[in-house]
Formats: sequence, structure tokens, C-alpha cells
Amino acid sequence: MKYYKIILNLVILFFTVASTESFAQCSSYQRTPTVRVNFNYGQVVYDNTKSNKEFPAMPYDSTMGLTSAQLVNQVSATSYNIQLPNGTVCVGLDSITVHIGYPQINVYIDKKYRPGSCNYNVIKAHENYHVRVQQEGLKFFSGKIEEAYQIAAKKTKVKAVSAQNAQQTLNNMVSQIKNEVEPLLSYVEKRMVEENLAIDTQSSYQKETAKCPKW
Repeated sequence: MKYYKIILNLVILFFTVASTESFAQCSSYQRTPTVRVNFNYGQVVYDNTKSNKEFPAMPYDSTMGLTSAQLVNQVSATSYNIQLPNGTVCVGLDSITVHIGYPQINVYIDKKYRPGSCNYNVIKAHENYHVRVQQEGLKFFSGKIEEAYQIAAKKTKVKAVSAQNAQQTLNNMVSQIKNEVEPLLSYVEKRMVEENLAIDTQSSYQKETAKCPKW
């Protein structure tokens, strides 16, 4: 039993020394990853085929128009893998590519208001303001978002892992980056909601409906 413990302790010691050496070797391969951030400000699609009850959301019973825009954030990455003589693989982040934005911005206008009518034009103008909030808001924060991804990517460190764990290690790096940037993206969406709510008030609706003789 004592002999077994001695052998086991020697194995653990060897593994610790080998891991330390591998980590030190891998650290020498650290390099700054390439970061590409692509922004999509969204194609606007107008839908005049639904009643307000058929809208995907209806904030108020009197809702006549609705703008729907979902901010989508996709991150892909590549790694550089360096095989060490002891079988360990050094996995580092080589590049990340970010696609962020709106695949499509949908504007719904109640079908009872026909294109060209005063009512339709007023509703469309109001919804176009919401569209601008989404698009210009993303443009305003684009520099900060790109910078946040660059900072988060630089924080990743080369890892010494077994070959079978190389892909999972890269996945973990991507998750780390996304978690780092998430608070900023949440803040961006919060600010957009606030800007949109600023014109969705009872007084603003009264001003809008006063522009047409009949609703």
C-alpha cells in the first residue's frame, strides 16, 4: 500500500511539473487576436395586411402601428493550435468575427388605414421615428461595441489542454468574450427602449391624431 502511494505521488508530481512546463511554453505563443465586427442596420419591411389584433405585440388597445426589431448578436471564432512534444496542445484565440444588428425591421400598420391616406402617412411617419431610434442608436454605440469586443478578445489567454479538449477550449473563449460584452449590449437595448418610450405617450398620440380630420 505504501509503495502504491509512492508511485501515485510520483505520477501526480510528474503531471504537475509537466502541466506547469506546458503552461509556460504555451504562454510564449500568446498573440493578439484579430477582431472583425460587422453591423447590420436592418432592412425595413412595411406590413399593411394585418389588423392591430394580429400584430406580434400590442402595447395598447388603440395601437395603430408597431415597429419590431430584434437585436441579434452572433460570434464565431478560429484558434491557432500548437502541438507540444509531450502531447499537450496550446490553444489560442486567432480571430473572432461578430455579426450584430437587425436581420429585418418590421413595421406594422393597421390594415384599416390604406396607403396614401392621411392616417396611414401619420402612422408611418411615427413608426419611422422608431426605426431611426433602432438604426441610429446602434450606429451611435457601434464604436463602443467594437472596442468592447477588442478588449474582451485580448483578455483571452493561450491554454495548455489535451487535443480532445481543443474545440471546447475555443468555445469557452467565445463564451468568455460574449459574457464580457453582454452588459454593454444590455445597456444599449435599454437606452433604445427609453428613447422609443419617449414618443409613445398619451400627449404624443393626441398630437398625431390631430393631424388628420378623422380616425
